[in-house]
Formats: sequence, C-alpha cells, structure tokens
Amino acid sequence: MRLKEYLKQNRLVADGAMGTYFEMKYPEEKEMAEACNLSSPKKIKEIHLEYIRSGAKLIRTNTFAANTMFFDTIETVKQVVRAGFRVAKKAVEESGQEVFIAADIGPVYDPQFLGREQVLREYYAICDTFLECGADIFVLETQAEFTYVKDVAAYLKKQKDVTVIVQFSIDKNGYTRSGIGMRRLMELAAASEEIDVYGFNCGVGAAHLKHLLGRAVFPNDKPFSALPNAGYPIELRGKTIYQDNSGYFVEMMCQIAGLGADILGGCCGTTPEYIRDMKKALKNVPLAQKKPAAKEGREVKAYGHREANTKNPAASCEKLLLVELDPPFGTDVSKVLEGAALLKEAGAGMLTLADSPMARVRMDAAKLAARVQGETGIPVMPHICCRDKNVIAMRSGILGDYMNGLRNFLIVTGDPVGRDDRGVITPVFDFNSIRFMSYLAEMNTEVFAEDPVRYAGALNYHGANPDAIAKRMEQKMENGCSMFLTQPVYAEEDIGRLAYLKERSGAKLICGILPLVSYKNAMFLANEMPGIRIPKEVIARYSPDMARREAEQTGILLATELAGQMRGVADGFYFMTPFNRAGMIAEIICKIRKEGLLDTAASDK
Repeated sequence: MRLKEYLKQNRLVADGAMGTYFEMKYPEEKEMAEACNLSSPKKIKEIHLEYIRSGAKLIRTNTFAANTMFFDTIETVKQVVRAGFRVAKKAVEESGQEVFIAADIGPVYDPQFLGREQVLREYYAICDTFLECGADIFVLETQAEFTYVKDVAAYLKKQKDVTVIVQFSIDKNGYTRSGIGMRRLMELAAASEEIDVYGFNCGVGAAHLKHLLGRAVFPNDKPFSALPNAGYPIELRGKTIYQDNSGYFVEMMCQIAGLGADILGGCCGTTPEYIRDMKKALKNVPLAQKKPAAKEGREVKAYGHREANTKNPAASCEKLLLVELDPPFGTDVSKVLEGAALLKEAGAGMLTLADSPMARVRMDAAKLAARVQGETGIPVMPHICCRDKNVIAMRSGILGDYMNGLRNFLIVTGDPVGRDDRGVITPVFDFNSIRFMSYLAEMNTEVFAEDPVRYAGALNYHGANPDAIAKRMEQKMENGCSMFLTQPVYAEEDIGRLAYLKERSGAKLICGILPLVSYKNAMFLANEMPGIRIPKEVIARYSPDMARREAEQTGILLATELAGQMRGVADGFYFMTPFNRAGMIAEIICKIRKEGLLDTAASDK
C-alpha cells in the first residue's frame, strides 16, 4: 500500500532519533553515524531493526547529514546515500514486516554563499541518487525556511510519483532559525501541491510542541507529522546528554495525536524505548480531526517572491537626500549629534550610520542611531552588518532596534576580517545580505506586521558581468529590499552602468557621492580603495599645495556637478561625509537644492 493511501485510514508511527541514539549505543565509535553506512553498516542496520521491533511503521534512512557540509565531495555523498538506503532496505527485509522507508534529506547549507543554484544542484543530486535506489518516499527534515523546499519537492514530483514529507524545525516560541513563524509555515506547506505531508521535528521538545499546536489551526486536512525531541540537552564532560523521560514524552505525544497528528515519532534524544511506549499508548487515543482555520479568504503568497517594499522612507516629493556619518571609535558622540542637527537644518531627509566598515571597531551603529534619532528627530538608517553576529544576536538586535523606534536599515554582508586579524577576530556570517533580508521579510509578516521595517541594500556596481549584478539586485528586491545605496560615483562610464542596472532590475537607486577634500584624499581613494574609480581628470582638479578651503570648494562644486549628471538615473543622493565635515555636506545640499536638482518632476521630463 502506498503511504498516502495508508494515511487516509491510519495513524502512522515513525522511528526515533538515529544520531543521538547511535552515539549512546556505540560510544567507542569515532565516525559520525552517516559515515558508518559505509564503514559499519551492521551497526546502522541494528538500530533500524530496533525501531522496527519497537513498532515503527516508517523508518528514515541514515542520511540526514549526507551532504558536502560533512563529506568532501558530492561523489562521497552519493556513496553514503546509496549505502544508507541499502542498509534500511536490508533491515526491513530481515524484519519480515511491512515498513515504509523514507529517504531522509537534511538541510543543505550555503556557508560560503555560493548561491541558490549551487544549493539546488546538490539537493537534486541527492534526490537523483535516492531515486536510482528505488525510493518513493522522501522526507526533507529539520528545515528552517521554505526557500528550497518547494523547488526540491517539485523536482521530485517531476521525476516520479513520490510522497514528499517536509518537516520544519522550530524553537520554543514557534520560530525557525530563519525567523519564520509556525503559522506561516503551516499555511505555506498546506497550500503547496508539491508537499504531501508537513509537520515539525527537532528543535523543540514534545511539551512545547504540544503547547504550540494547541494554539494552532490547520489550514486543511493534509496529513501532519510531529517528531519532537525527547527534551532539551545538557553538556556533560563534552557530551550532549538528553534526560530519560520516556513517560512524559509519551504523554505529550498522545495529546499531540489528539490534536490531529497523522505521523508521530521522535527526534534527538529519543530511543526505541520511546517509540515502543508511544506505540502502545496510542492504541488508546482515537483518531482526531484537526482544528480548522477560520475562512478569512486570505491568499497565501508563495515564499521567496515577495513584493519589494517601495515605500519612500523620507515620504517626500523630492529625491531622497541621505547622508552617512561615521560612528566614533570612542565614546564621544558630540560631533555626530552636532553634524546630525546641522544636516537636518540643511534639509537632509535621512541619516545613515555605518556598522564598523573595513572590519574596524566603531560604536554600535544601531544604538547610536537610536540616540541620534531620539535627540534630533531626523530619521536614521543604521547599517546592519552580517559579519559580526550570529542569528540569535541579529534577531535580538533588530527587536531592540525596533523598540527604540528604528524602522529603516541598510543591510550589508560586511567587509571581511583583515588577514592580520584572523585568529583573533572571528567572522560569523550566519547570514549574507540576501538571506537576512529574507529573514526580515518574515519578521515583517510575523512580528512587525502593524508597522513593518524598511530596508535598503548596498550596490557595488563594478564587476565584469552587469547582468549578474542585476540578478542579485532582483533577488534582494524579491526579499523586500526597497532601494539601493551605491558606491561613490565619479565617472560617466559608471553613470552609464547604473542606468543599465536600473533599467534591467527596475530598482530604486540612491546614487553615492563622496566629496573629495584634497589631492591626497583623491589619490588615496583612487589607489587604495577597491570599488572606487576616480578618473584622472577629476584628480587633476586638485593640487598638492591647495589650501583646505579651496580644496573643499572644489569638492563641493564636483559633488554638485555629479548630482546634475546623475539626475536622470538617481532616485536620490547618498552623501558620504568625509572626515566628519558635515558642514561641507550641508553646503552641497543647499547648492543642489538651489539648482533644482532634487525636483523629481523636472528630472523625469
């Protein structure tokens, strides 16, 4: 009987944990469980048999970590997958029982940010290997987002009539590590034609999952699975240990069954004993109907294709004027506050504060932004850099920023840590800019729905392939990016590049202008700063013996000219303040306003 047919009339008991039980059963084994598909297949087969003897009607292949995060090459991954399916099949044959075998696929991460296509290629290679082995049930488990799930499920359905189970990992509060809430996951999975069964595993204990499901509603009658952890682990002498609480786990699982779960099993910390006791207890729990969702007529939009947030943060009929100030290296913020007040008076629409650029420590941009915005009243957009904080710190930081009244952010991946600092300073990069934008888009849906945050992206327009740059811009816009702040522009050639990127992507561009304050400054930027191109004729406007005020006036004139040249392509201007000279930027703002360069209606003619 096919699994989908079985679930129409029956509740299904699945197996429990493989990895944690493997470590408990074979403490002398040095290799990870998945590697033992090749080196010690009898050990893996014995665990499968224990779960089958305990009453599991569905077992998952020992392939959760069979990917290039843990194995050197995709060819080795394929070997592990083939061996894992072979071992599971032998265990079922030896048991003499009718047991479903699910091809188990864990998350394929992209720590080097190789891109969506690279990740999908690996998923597809794993799927193809399972299909070659004869798999007709697939479980994508411990997923943190919907980004790849729909594509992988659709790919499988095109190859063969298979059953696809998708299980997400949530925390005690009902959120994945990518910030997606339980309700949205259930809506998306239930609405997806490619997904046959959906549910939750890992991350959360049975009691918390029962509590979360008790408050949840089910969008439809699609089969639902629940495979929580035994509880929460503790570290003891370098080992991860779960408390033995089989009785409590079983009690919670019976209540989850009463909420309408169709497949029940266990994840980390569970053992064959848990499954045996659960199987026995579930005989006394009648099949239950799922609590239906209220019919609100609300459409569930596909994940990963969000409408770009195009709301103008400055809410002005003029081109947006945005000015960057540098947070201090120490604790004195007087220059920043003075500069902010001066720029507000001059007519700047918004300020932005960099987050330790060049991986050199400055005052926290968001904390300073809250103070500047609170004291001066001008909106402030802090940069949020993905380099320095893990996913927990990033989420808690945004929540704190929101509490402090910040609603605008510039999301950047971040400059790499310098070679001399490696080993002393550790880059984190749990996110890149696109992934964090996706995370924020989910927070806007789940947490900030009443007053969503707005976020911009940085645009380095240099590069050999402008179409590749435009494609990355489009990916950011799909994840809610409202506009792009560009690198400084000095050359006509670069203005042409920006025009092409704008036409190709449809993006809103806030064009960067960094006034040059001296000959030395111009030479340094031209020769030392990657991503900045300054034509020789621009540098020639300065001389080494030029007085400070004369050089400043040259910079003001040059900035005004650049604003005029970019007027047709720019939706606004992004002025980077050189050496805290806010007065210089204030003069430029007054000059370009006087010349009518901010008039959007005139520039659109």
